[in-house]
Amino acid sequence: MPVKRSDLCVSYKHVAPPKSPYAATSNITGLVNQSTPMMAMFLKNKFMAWFAVVQSFHSYLNFRSDDAVSGNSNSLDQSPGLRLLMSMIGLVVCYMDLVFPTPPAPRPASAPAASEPPKVPAETSQ
Repeated sequence: MPVKRSDLCVSYKHVAPPKSPYAATSNITGLVNQSTPMMAMFLKNKFMAWFAVVQSFHSYLNFRSDDAVSGNSNSLDQSPGLRLLMSMIGLVVCYMDLVFPTPPAPRPASAPAASEPPKVPAETSQ
């Protein structure tokens, strides 16, 4: 289709969309995402371990490689693959007792055996 007036034509210039409103909170989520697997391993809390897996998987899916290349990300942040690996290790550590159960703690020598009935003092009649 021929153009009647070329002075009215405007060339297209691509404008990048604005950053996400959640981009400012990436440092906080990165800190939580890095520390949650370690807390789950230390506390052996299965809920925290599963939360760390879900959160690190979410981080893995939302990772933008162009931010890492351009230098917009924090240099202290772990890569998403390493976060996912750490959360999986935390989950394995939490379920380690199913594979290698811990033996019960030994009773102190001064404690009476559980099979012996407690001694009741004799009643005095009056």
